[in-house]
Amino acid sequence: MTPEGDPRLEVIADLSIEVDGVPLRVRASGSEITASSPDVRRLFSAVRVAGGAATQGSPGRAELARVADTLADRGLTARLDGPGGRVLSLGADVDSPAGSALVGTRHARVHPAGTLLGAGPAAPVAALVLVAVVLLARRRRR
Repeated sequence: MTPEGDPRLEVIADLSIEVDGVPLRVRASGSEITASSPDVRRLFSAVRVAGGAATQGSPGRAELARVADTLADRGLTARLDGPGGRVLSLGADVDSPAGSALVGTRHARVHPAGTLLGAGPAAPVAALVLVAVVLLARRRRR
């Protein structure tokens, strides 16, 4: 539990879901959140369709930057792992000049090795998953 007025959060979770048949596992302990999927490319595709249906537009760079900065403000760090390793890191423990150029915030880092080894364009996947985490965290604070 955090003191009154302290924006940092702690999360404990172990969640397994499927998005259009693609498995996604989200685990969290304290300030670390890890999402992993054996097929990030298909997951990305499914999330893009779902995100577009819900928001009338696919999640993009601005949404990802907003999620990364919100996570950082709350003291949380989230990571997306695919079959080739780490794909994306967002939040408090991330300080990436490349993320600033690619995503619009230093609180986002794309991991080229994990991305090239089968992840595909995964940033919007992480955004949608993490938006849900952030919304739950905000609801908890009220």
